[in-house]
Amino acid sequence: MRRRTVFALGAGVVALAAGCGTADPPIQREIAFVVPGPSAGQNAAFARAMKSLIEHRRWARKVGISSQPGGGGTLAIARFVAAGRQGDLMVADPALVAVAAMDRTTPFVGGTWPLARLAGQWEVLVTSPGSRFRTFDDFAAALLRDPAGPKVAGGATGGPDHLLYGLTAQGLGADTRLLDYAPFPDCAQAVEAIVDGRVAIGFGGHRDVAAHIRAGRLRPLAVSASQRLAGVDAPTLIESGVRLVYANWWGLLASRTLGETQRDALLALCQAIGESSAWEQACARNGWTPMLLAGDDFRQWFEAEAGRTKQLLGDLGLL
Repeated sequence: MRRRTVFALGAGVVALAAGCGTADPPIQREIAFVVPGPSAGQNAAFARAMKSLIEHRRWARKVGISSQPGGGGTLAIARFVAAGRQGDLMVADPALVAVAAMDRTTPFVGGTWPLARLAGQWEVLVTSPGSRFRTFDDFAAALLRDPAGPKVAGGATGGPDHLLYGLTAQGLGADTRLLDYAPFPDCAQAVEAIVDGRVAIGFGGHRDVAAHIRAGRLRPLAVSASQRLAGVDAPTLIESGVRLVYANWWGLLASRTLGETQRDALLALCQAIGESSAWEQACARNGWTPMLLAGDDFRQWFEAEAGRTKQLLGDLGLL
């Protein structure tokens, strides 16, 4: 079965060694993490981990978190671009990039300073123990025979699970316009749908599905990392013939209203966090992988991500 190379939204994702001895950043008067989405989501967990580390290191006199769930993130983006304050840092992820691309009314990329990507979570393709899909090749063959055949579960439409499914289908050479994707409000509901047979298969974050895999409720078929994951008996997508590495990542953006001096101070803060052993430990506790990419490197990567996301959403029929 011949498979194609596709651009991965997570291309270039690497875990960097922490504890590099970076100098302490300038102390900030106030930092406020702007979290588009619900306060119980992964974005909020990321913000809380950042807040805890900054407070422990005393890198800011005051640290707050503002959850702004309205409009799937579009309202938060509009407010941030129009009136971002000096110490505001917006939490960004693949879902927010997709929301901005589908909204088309807010200059998301041009209206923000991309500072750094700091962490990510690998994805796992899972099915039920009794599924007809015994291997990734079984799933790939079914998808190529009929792209609308396998019903695949995951998170919100346009979110990282959906995007990864589209990229996987592209890598196999399947028609992305015909894919049958079933979005669920959370991973628990998607898992139940797979277990009880309402959907055949699904993508989920490693942290979210690992316990179900250990308990035998789910069987992994492939992982989106560049190397196999500990405790998951499944090959990578690359090993399976799809040249794709993908992570659900988290990063920080600043408002374009900032001057270069303040932007550079916030960038120094992001780098100090990402290179600290404390951040490596925080990622381990949360089931994330440190994925520091900062400054111009992140800006270029982020702009390319936004372009690739927009193209993929079009291929999925969402634009």
